[in-house]
Amino acid sequence: MAEKKPEDIMAEYLLKGGKMLAKECKICGSPLFEYRGKTFCVVCAERGAEGERTPEPPAPAAVAVPRPAGSAEAGIEGAIASLCARVEGEQDERRCLTLMEAVLAGAEALRMLRQS
Repeated sequence: MAEKKPEDIMAEYLLKGGKMLAKECKICGSPLFEYRGKTFCVVCAERGAEGERTPEPPAPAAVAVPRPAGSAEAGIEGAIASLCARVEGEQDERRCLTLMEAVLAGAEALRMLRQS
Protein backbone atom coordinates (compact mmCIF):
# COMPACT_ATOMS: atom_id res chain seq x y z
CA MET A 1 0.00 0.00 0.00
CA ALA A 2 1.35 3.44 -0.93
CA GLU A 3 2.31 5.82 1.86
CA LYS A 4 -0.16 8.69 2.42
CA LYS A 5 0.98 12.18 1.45
CA PRO A 6 1.57 14.58 4.36
CA GLU A 7 -1.25 16.86 3.17
CA ASP A 8 -3.71 13.92 3.19
CA ILE A 9 -2.69 12.99 6.73
CA MET A 10 -3.05 16.60 7.91
CA ALA A 11 -6.44 16.95 6.19
CA GLU A 12 -7.73 13.90 8.08
CA TYR A 13 -6.77 15.43 11.41
CA LEU A 14 -8.24 18.82 10.46
CA LEU A 15 -11.54 17.17 9.60
CA LYS A 16 -11.53 15.32 12.91
CA GLY A 17 -11.16 18.56 14.84
CA GLY A 18 -7.38 18.72 15.19
CA LYS A 19 -5.80 22.17 15.40
CA MET A 20 -2.82 22.96 13.20
CA LEU A 21 -0.21 24.90 15.16
CA ALA A 22 2.38 27.45 14.08
CA LYS A 23 5.18 25.11 15.23
CA GLU A 24 6.91 22.55 13.06
CA CYS A 25 8.16 19.04 13.62
CA LYS A 26 11.91 18.80 14.21
CA ILE A 27 11.98 15.55 12.24
CA CYS A 28 9.96 16.11 9.06
CA GLY A 29 9.22 19.86 9.08
CA SER A 30 5.42 19.40 8.99
CA PRO A 31 3.23 21.60 11.18
CA LEU A 32 2.49 20.17 14.62
CA PHE A 33 -1.12 19.52 15.60
CA GLU A 34 -3.05 19.66 18.85
CA TYR A 35 -5.43 16.72 19.00
CA ARG A 36 -7.24 15.30 22.02
CA GLY A 37 -5.18 17.46 24.36
CA LYS A 38 -1.81 16.36 22.95
CA THR A 39 0.60 18.20 20.68
CA PHE A 40 2.40 16.07 18.09
CA CYS A 41 3.35 15.66 14.46
CA VAL A 42 0.53 13.81 12.72
CA VAL A 43 2.77 12.91 9.77
CA CYS A 44 5.39 11.25 11.97
CA ALA A 45 2.65 9.59 14.05
CA GLU A 46 1.07 8.13 10.92
CA ARG A 47 4.40 6.93 9.56
CA GLY A 48 5.71 5.60 12.87
CA ALA A 49 8.70 7.98 13.09
CA GLU A 50 10.29 8.82 16.42
CA GLY A 51 10.20 12.31 17.90
CA GLU A 52 7.39 14.70 18.78
CA ARG A 53 4.46 12.39 18.23
CA THR A 54 1.86 10.25 19.91
CA PRO A 55 1.13 6.62 19.08
CA GLU A 56 -2.60 7.39 19.18
CA PRO A 57 -4.28 7.10 15.75
CA PRO A 58 -7.02 9.53 14.72
CA ALA A 59 -10.49 8.78 16.04
CA PRO A 60 -12.88 7.16 13.58
CA ALA A 61 -15.14 9.70 11.88
CA ALA A 62 -18.23 8.19 13.52
CA VAL A 63 -16.78 8.95 16.98
CA ALA A 64 -15.62 12.49 16.20
CA VAL A 65 -16.96 15.13 18.58
CA PRO A 66 -19.51 17.31 16.78
CA ARG A 67 -18.55 20.98 16.55
CA PRO A 68 -20.52 23.97 15.34
CA ALA A 69 -19.86 24.32 11.60
CA GLY A 70 -18.54 27.88 11.95
CA SER A 71 -15.87 27.01 14.50
CA ALA A 72 -14.28 24.30 12.34
CA GLU A 73 -14.25 26.55 9.31
CA ALA A 74 -12.84 29.47 11.27
CA GLY A 75 -10.11 27.27 12.75
CA ILE A 76 -9.07 25.93 9.37
CA GLU A 77 -9.16 29.39 7.80
CA GLY A 78 -6.97 30.72 10.62
CA ALA A 79 -4.51 27.87 10.19
CA ILE A 80 -4.31 28.53 6.44
CA ALA A 81 -3.67 32.23 7.01
CA SER A 82 -0.95 31.42 9.54
CA LEU A 83 0.70 28.96 7.16
CA CYS A 84 0.63 31.48 4.30
CA ALA A 85 2.39 34.03 6.50
CA ARG A 86 5.06 31.44 7.37
CA VAL A 87 5.58 30.57 3.68
CA GLU A 88 6.41 34.20 2.86
CA GLY A 89 9.35 34.27 5.27
CA GLU A 90 10.59 30.71 4.85
CA GLN A 91 14.07 30.32 3.38
CA ASP A 92 14.30 26.52 3.41
CA GLU A 93 12.77 25.13 0.19
CA ARG A 94 11.80 21.82 1.82
CA ARG A 95 9.96 23.54 4.65
CA CYS A 96 8.33 25.94 2.19
CA LEU A 97 7.01 23.00 0.18
CA THR A 98 5.73 21.31 3.35
CA LEU A 99 3.95 24.50 4.39
CA MET A 100 2.41 24.93 0.95
CA GLU A 101 1.22 21.31 1.02
CA ALA A 102 -0.38 22.00 4.40
CA VAL A 103 -2.15 25.04 2.93
CA LEU A 104 -3.46 22.82 0.14
CA ALA A 105 -4.65 20.26 2.69
CA GLY A 106 -6.42 22.98 4.66
CA ALA A 107 -8.12 24.30 1.53
CA GLU A 108 -9.25 20.78 0.64
CA ALA A 109 -10.54 20.27 4.19
CA LEU A 110 -12.54 23.51 3.90
CA ARG A 111 -13.97 22.41 0.58
CA MET A 112 -15.03 19.07 2.02
CA LEU A 113 -16.48 20.68 5.15
CA ARG A 114 -18.51 23.16 3.12
CA GLN A 115 -19.89 20.43 0.86
CA SER A 116 -21.33 18.42 3.75
